[in-house]
Amino acid sequence: MTRTVFDAFAQATAVAALVALVATASPSARAAEVEMIMTNEIATTHWTAEIMEEYADLIETRSLGRIDVQIYHAGSLFKDKEAVAALGTGAVHMVWPVSVQLESVAPAYGVVNLPFSITDEVMLKEGAPQELAGMLSDFVADRGLRVMGLMRTADLIFLFPDSFVETTADLEGQKIRLTGGKVLQALMREYGASPITMPATEMAAALMQGAIDGIFTSYGGWRMVGVSASKKATLVPGLSLLTYTVVADDAWLKDLPDDLRAVIEDTTAEMLATQWMRGIEGDKRERERMLGQGGALHVVEGDAHAAFREGARRASQIFIDRHPEVWEAFQAFMRKHEG
Repeated sequence: MTRTVFDAFAQATAVAALVALVATASPSARAAEVEMIMTNEIATTHWTAEIMEEYADLIETRSLGRIDVQIYHAGSLFKDKEAVAALGTGAVHMVWPVSVQLESVAPAYGVVNLPFSITDEVMLKEGAPQELAGMLSDFVADRGLRVMGLMRTADLIFLFPDSFVETTADLEGQKIRLTGGKVLQALMREYGASPITMPATEMAAALMQGAIDGIFTSYGGWRMVGVSASKKATLVPGLSLLTYTVVADDAWLKDLPDDLRAVIEDTTAEMLATQWMRGIEGDKRERERMLGQGGALHVVEGDAHAAFREGARRASQIFIDRHPEVWEAFQAFMRKHEG
């Protein structure tokens, strides 16, 4: 009997010690309660990939290791469009796709991709980013998605191997790679070009093989292509400000314990609060990097710029005719925050 009591006491003592050890263990040593899968299709050299890694580290630290964030870069799990479609299946929980990819979920989302639409001035106004995110989230809520905010990526530029785009006539008959979306496709057609959608990871090879003639991308995309493949870039100021949408599986978020959901929501809000200005700075660094490597940049101005605006107006009208109420709501938003 004494032996049995002693054994029971020893066992209880060992269990208590184990519980105490787990309670004081470092976050990395504890078993995660939640798996959070994030994907993107950008190269790890892109500055946005760095932000995603920083974000993941903050989530894990603030959750004391209870959230295990797994990031799949460069399309290693899904391309962005596939990842958006996979939200809600459990295969992925958060994606930062280029905003044009949300048009396949809700065509009304194209309002944020219209040429000469959102501006840095508006998006840096207090309350404007949150208001716009709420509007966009309503477009995709019935698909179980939550838009947590927009991230600034870059002013889009045209890339050609050996020539600048000086007028809209230079785009006629050209095969131009896009990130996708009906709005940008309509825009290129107005300029007489043939839009071709493909992931960023494929555009350099397509350009060198002649499958495309030029690329509509960011300065970061130019870095992925390299000046050896495309030395000359053209900027049409204001034509297209590319954004990423931070979009999550809404049901997954709602099912999280309150404290873990707060970690994700608060960390996301903090990241977005500083990212727009950081995006401007990152865009500038990428541009200067490419110019320093021998690239050249032409900025369209004057009458040529007016011609680009007129083509953009015609392309936008297609969207406006299909979604007049969305256009009116967006215009009201812009009027509120402009000036």
